[in-house]
Amino acid sequence: MLPTDIQTILAGYGSCVVAVSGGVDSLLLAVAAHWTLGRRAFPVHAASPAVPAADAARIRETARAEGFAVREVDAGQMRDPRYLENPVDRCYHCKSRLYAALIGIAREAGAAVIASGTNLDDLSDYRPGLVAA
Repeated sequence: MLPTDIQTILAGYGSCVVAVSGGVDSLLLAVAAHWTLGRRAFPVHAASPAVPAADAARIRETARAEGFAVREVDAGQMRDPRYLENPVDRCYHCKSRLYAALIGIAREAGAAVIASGTNLDDLSDYRPGLVAA
């Protein structure tokens, strides 16, 4: 059972694209969105050599166990020289590409919101990717 607050928030969106990284937070959000919104939840994973194989496997297994599909996209960070230079803000470049792809998917699906597993603890860390999001 999900906390009522999560269900209420997700239901209020009506539809939602969920950025699924393979971490616990984004997977929980994807499952919650599926339980609450059903076919109006659109989980999306940016498949990449930069994503650990265990994370990708966790995404596939969770989706299979919960009965939903995860759309995999290539956000193109491995073709972005700014990302490949591996600067301290590389996550900014990766997330910029990811969210550009997610905006297109949200428009295509008619989804009202793009959500990620970002939580309060993340806000206290240096996270250049959050600026892009």
